[in-house]
Amino acid sequence: MKKQEMMTHYESFALWLESLKMLDQKTWEKPVSEGKWPVAAVVAHLLFWDRYSIQERFPYFKEGAELDSFPDFQSVNDAAREYAEKQEQCAVIDELLAIRKQYLKMLSSMTEQNLDTAFKIGSHSLTVRDYFADFIEHDLHHKKQIMQAAGVSN
Repeated sequence: MKKQEMMTHYESFALWLESLKMLDQKTWEKPVSEGKWPVAAVVAHLLFWDRYSIQERFPYFKEGAELDSFPDFQSVNDAAREYAEKQEQCAVIDELLAIRKQYLKMLSSMTEQNLDTAFKIGSHSLTVRDYFADFIEHDLHHKKQIMQAAGVSN
């Protein structure tokens, strides 16, 4: 995935996130599917992992760096769900949008060569480009879930 494709994703995803402010409360609290989290918790989940990436990952992406494995997924996800239950819809979305602006700013300052910086997370080798691509795929997975919950075709 090229830098411009990544930037386009983050720009269009931000517009889509902004549109989630129009969801009614019933849809915001509706599970994305049977036995799954509500839309609010999924958006907070994106926020918590973005926050983690900004604070604990991006500053350490250096050629040959060896970073710790990801934290326990379930504890981060549970914290996100609890956060969503206590926050206003627009506040969660605005916080995520603010972090996404940081992503875009950071990405715009990178070259294609920077994106090929290789490092390890635990025993897994990857590049900055791979990291972004994984999280973009993650975004699209959750966007699809939210669109289905909202009754909107993708």
